[in-house]
Amino acid sequence: MACNCPLPNILTDITGTGCPENLGQIQRLWFVRKTGNVQWDTVDPTATGKSSAIVQPNLPTVLAGWNALYTAVAPSDEKLIATPLFGGDPQVNPAEPVFQGGGDNSTLNGKQYYLFTPDSTFTARFDELTAEQTKQLKDLACEDLEVYFITDNGSIVGMRDPVDSDLWKGIPITTVPVTGSRSVQGFAARDSNTITFQLDADWDTYFEKQLPTDFNALTVF
Repeated sequence: MACNCPLPNILTDITGTGCPENLGQIQRLWFVRKTGNVQWDTVDPTATGKSSAIVQPNLPTVLAGWNALYTAVAPSDEKLIATPLFGGDPQVNPAEPVFQGGGDNSTLNGKQYYLFTPDSTFTARFDELTAEQTKQLKDLACEDLEVYFITDNGSIVGMRDPVDSDLWKGIPITTVPVTGSRSVQGFAARDSNTITFQLDADWDTYFEKQLPTDFNALTVF
């Protein structure tokens, strides 16, 4: 997190809520290339100059726009791909903040200074992938991507654009998604592969869920 300078003239109120928010269990992923083209104008879906033409005039809560992205053919940087359901262990793990000094001679008066918070790490396990699926997932390590998290109730988790609040889009991945080699543990255990990638530490300051109205994001593709 970078602090703006100069600071605001007054502290910003922390908004109250009667509805605490949990994302629930992330059960699959949708990916698009990080081109800036796949954006959804949730205020005016017919507006030009903001949303990619391929998702007009649709909202992210209806299937039509997603279906256009999923069925896009080459050449297209707006293609959407969907992973299989996870076998288990989906987690977003925040990193520990990095400080300088604290109770030693490395800083004046032994004070501790906050420097930054490293990226968060997402991991999940796929079970019983085919060889073809494994190759396709491993090939994503060559791509610069945005991700949509699909949760256990079928919600699609993306992010509100920090500059233009009309726009909603995928969450940028700060590394590449890496799918590890197959783990084979023999009797009474399913074969598995683990996928991992990183998100900016501040991804959770812009996240926003969209609940589909005419399709189930867990099973649609």
